[in-house]
Amino acid sequence: MRRHVTRHALLLLLVLATACTHAPPSLSPAGVVDFNQTRLIKGLDVFMDIAFAGEAVTPPKVSPQNATRIRDYHQVAVRTILKRDAGWQAQVATGLDGVVATLTPTEQQILAPYVALLKTVLQEVQ
Repeated sequence: MRRHVTRHALLLLLVLATACTHAPPSLSPAGVVDFNQTRLIKGLDVFMDIAFAGEAVTPPKVSPQNATRIRDYHQVAVRTILKRDAGWQAQVATGLDGVVATLTPTEQQILAPYVALLKTVLQEVQ
């Protein structure tokens, strides 16, 4: 279990370091949008991976139903981000809040750092 926690802590540090990065000043406006969308998608990937890792441990820390909800949210959020329709940030944020609301208090606590990461990146791309 300790190895499992350590691995996830290192992954979180790596993601936070990447997520806190700002777009290089040499990028065009379209490049900045792509850069920020990639940061957000990577954060969504980690959020989903942690949910499924939480489901895989014994006893499960995340229910299979909620891991599936997170996967479904991930798929919709990535499609929404890549469409670049007006208001995509609000749609992704609203979906995230909806998924978090379905989680148990324990699951919310486990996933809180990843939810905070996603919300931070979403605020930065507004």
